[in-house]
Amino acid sequence: MVNGWAYSQGTLHCDGFSLERLRMCLRQKYGYLASPAFVYSLGMLRHNVRDYKDTLGPRGVLSYSLKANSNPGLLVALRDAGVTMATTVSGNEVLMALHAGFLPRQVILNGNGKRRWEVELAVRHEVLLNVDSVFDAQLLVDVVREVGVRARALVRLNPVLDAHTHPYLATALRDSKFGVEERQLLQVLKVLGGSGASGHVDLDECVAVHKYVSVEGVHVHVGSAITQIQVYVKMMQAASLVLKQIQEYGWKAATIINLGGGLNVFYDLPTSPASTMPPPATMERQSKSKETAANSAVSSPVTADTSSSGYTPQELIEKVLPYLPEGATLVLEPGRSLVASAGVVMTEVLGVKTNGGKEYVVVDAAMTEVIRPALYHAHHPITYVTPPAHQPLVEVDVVGPVCESSDFLARRCLLQRPPAGPGVALVVWRTGAYCSSMASNYNLRPHALEVMVHGPESYKVLRRPQEFQDLLREIA
Repeated sequence: MVNGWAYSQGTLHCDGFSLERLRMCLRQKYGYLASPAFVYSLGMLRHNVRDYKDTLGPRGVLSYSLKANSNPGLLVALRDAGVTMATTVSGNEVLMALHAGFLPRQVILNGNGKRRWEVELAVRHEVLLNVDSVFDAQLLVDVVREVGVRARALVRLNPVLDAHTHPYLATALRDSKFGVEERQLLQVLKVLGGSGASGHVDLDECVAVHKYVSVEGVHVHVGSAITQIQVYVKMMQAASLVLKQIQEYGWKAATIINLGGGLNVFYDLPTSPASTMPPPATMERQSKSKETAANSAVSSPVTADTSSSGYTPQELIEKVLPYLPEGATLVLEPGRSLVASAGVVMTEVLGVKTNGGKEYVVVDAAMTEVIRPALYHAHHPITYVTPPAHQPLVEVDVVGPVCESSDFLARRCLLQRPPAGPGVALVVWRTGAYCSSMASNYNLRPHALEVMVHGPESYKVLRRPQEFQDLLREIA
């Protein structure tokens, strides 16, 4: 099977399937609702899973983080490709994981603020819960006593580590809302052991006879888009110490060290056509060679890339495994690094305009499909499906039609000037993660079509585009 994205004969292909041909097929079926569309590569998805599985070995478990993209068709593909577990952060994500075929004991429920029905759902299905605080531990014990089913739990530690990432993506700073501080660990274990946070029952004795909660290990997640591999080593060292404490407190069978996810994705295209949007730091360099780049042949593959500023899943795993205690199991929960590079947003140019000397390329995709640039000032490369021949590169803002000045997909990027008239297609790269799952109906825009390409001759619709009647059905 052809893996991923490549320009062939001047047109972008996904797993060997021409995106121009795909546009035509979708237009025939869905009319104007065919654009914008999320397009996923099954080949790239499988490649990304293999990057982890080939190195984890028997001491490691790969769990996919649903918050990156919870489309059930995508979940089935990930499960079939070898993902063992599903990590969720809400009751509905638990239900979606079960719907996609993950067994209940293969599901993890995270969250700093679980509602009672979510905890009860997890307990009844024997889902593994992350305990995030003293009150979270108490809620779990209350539910278990009511339901009469023993719960499975991890304790989420806040190791107070700076992940050196965007502040919105950091989850283990000293004042973070996530996790249990080390000084609160004993309190949490007392609650889970049945004595209560202020109880004076001997903890070892309490745990030995307690039948409500099985603490199976420790969870640490310090953030997303992590670019420093040493952060994971520090996480492993902190988690190993806490695992030993949990075992000493009576849960002798606790063996899991869950390091969460967070592996960064290199959002620039490692091998790309001339029209790739450059990051700001390289824009001046690319500007000096505009004409040369614009007239170069477009035939290079856009390769799979789960690497993170110089290191890969393999390098990450090889770095942390030596620190894994004897007899322990390592769980990793990647999201972005499994699905980001497997997806693009295909969007049509509506027109070009100039205001105040600034040139705008207006497309039918928007912040409602790709919120990351507006929310995090994130960078997503943008290229043509079929780059126009012999067109100069110009500096443009690529923007959507949403009624917000923050509705942009790229600012000050270099793009070949679009041909006159609407209908030319662009792709926004690395949008398989945190785009569809963060999409909205703002301005009453419908959720976009989602398709997965299975090879040169096959694709499957994973989500049909919303119509106006779909929006009305949700209104009482």
